Amino acid sequence: MTSESVISGTTPIVEKDLYLGIDVGGTNVKLGLVDTSGTVHAKDALATPNLGTPERVLDAAVAFADRALTNPDCDKFNLAGIGLAVPGVLDAREAILREVVNLPGWKGKRLREILLQARNLPNVVVNDANSAAYAEHALRSLGNKSLALVTLGTGIGCGLVMNGSPYGGDHGCAGELGHIAIRFGSDALLCTCGKTGHLESYAGSKGVITQLHSLAAKTKTSDITALLSTGGITPRDIASRAQNGCELCNTVIDQTAAYLGQAIGQMAQVIDPAVVLLGGAMTFGGNQSKIGQRFLATIQKTIKDTTLEEVGNNLQVEFASLGNDAGVIGAAMVAHQVIAS
Repeated sequence: MTSESVISGTTPIVEKDLYLGIDVGGTNVKLGLVDTSGTVHAKDALATPNLGTPERVLDAAVAFADRALTNPDCDKFNLAGIGLAVPGVLDAREAILREVVNLPGWKGKRLREILLQARNLPNVVVNDANSAAYAEHALRSLGNKSLALVTLGTGIGCGLVMNGSPYGGDHGCAGELGHIAIRFGSDALLCTCGKTGHLESYAGSKGVITQLHSLAAKTKTSDITALLSTGGITPRDIASRAQNGCELCNTVIDQTAAYLGQAIGQMAQVIDPAVVLLGGAMTFGGNQSKIGQRFLATIQKTIKDTTLEEVGNNLQVEFASLGNDAGVIGAAMVAHQVIAS
């Protein structure tokens, strides 16, 4: 048993096993039947609000698995276990969400027991960020090495794999990189959690827009000010304008990268992982654009500038690879890892 997962039930493990991965978000529930190598044999997505309760979500997930297992691509396989990835603060020992946003009716529910009621199979409950991190870790065959997956979007999350296993900490809060303080003093920005100076306030998507507002006001850049007044600008727009030569947007991206590099450097100095990956919706084009490549390079430079040489020079920092499938794959593979151990 890992510190981030809960398993129940027993079943023999065979070569033709598939695992049901369930990745629950406030908008969608992503589902997949995944083999032990991480290959997805069938997948689907359901609207979370239409299902609501964990009981209905998990019943629907099992129904998906039953249907998929009748298809020619899957009918020779055995469903060996279920992995459930959930957002929020997870009490791993009890498989209970202690804190969660956008999932009314999920807080305090005993998810392991509900999974067993849906299907009497071994099951694992894991934090969603750690699930995605575990999938990326497996893809790279990192063995007992450690990895952190930083997710960039409205908020900033971080999944951890320590010594080869997902890690959530003693209170389910390990990897809350968005709430590392990077600024102090009376002018530090207010975070959504109620504290000030946190990374998310500066480098989450709202923080990036706040940076642009501030710079536009100082430089009196009329076209940006006019665009901001509409309330419709997004980090994707900033990336596009930066690609087309907008100096102000390029400055914002560089500053965001510096904030992230500072926070990742603090984390790396403490836990010293082998790999840090950047994922989520706000990577400014990632490896597919020069802006994304410069964004990554600035993060890497800032980490090296703010850490011991042995940390900064040996840390591998790159973009994540699995995209939206990572949570499903990771949930299934964590289930396989724990059931097989």
